[in-house]
Amino acid sequence: MRTDSALSTLRLLQLFDSQLPVGAFAHSGGLETYGQEGASLEALTDLMRNQIDLGWGRGDLAAACLAWTAATGDQPGPQLERLARVVSAFKVVPSVRRTSERLGTRTLKLLRRLYPKAMTGLVLTPSHHAVVVGASGYRLGVPARDLLLAYGHSLALGNLAAATRCMAVSPDQAQLLLVDLQPRLLQAVDRAMREPEEMLYTCTPALDVRCHQQGQLHTRLFQS
Repeated sequence: MRTDSALSTLRLLQLFDSQLPVGAFAHSGGLETYGQEGASLEALTDLMRNQIDLGWGRGDLAAACLAWTAATGDQPGPQLERLARVVSAFKVVPSVRRTSERLGTRTLKLLRRLYPKAMTGLVLTPSHHAVVVGASGYRLGVPARDLLLAYGHSLALGNLAAATRCMAVSPDQAQLLLVDLQPRLLQAVDRAMREPEEMLYTCTPALDVRCHQQGQLHTRLFQS
């Protein structure tokens, strides 16, 4: 699907704007558990690097890339449905899987209202966020690399924003950490585009445990 490059850039900015009302701000991905255990900037740095190298920097970026590619085909429906089931199988932690499905469902529902013509016929079950991002990005005329860069950047920003609310980390420190992470993020995007099938799995067991434990915290700021 072709569109004017400036228009596709505007759509890309809208897709990952923090004001897009899909509920991403309500999730910390397990960081709140670490925060209540006293984790601060040093621990957050390690966590973010691991997420990019072994977490969403693999699974979610690869899924988005595969969804973008599948959406270019003549009959994308079956390929996207299969991909959605594979993503579901890899997200073994219930809270992580449910979060992905909720964000994807809300994003798809909103984009159908905003761009009804572009989103016609796009049905995903389960509606994992990364798959919705990839397929919708193609429908909106966004180049794959631009989409993955923006998606990875938004995932990193979401984690960092959560950290400033539940850890002893200032917004300035979070932005400095983001600068440190940018080369790593570029590598993750290149890896996802080069070998998306091999990058679908993740390996962040400690963070997965913290994600699961977050639901049992006595008090918490985030849904998950």
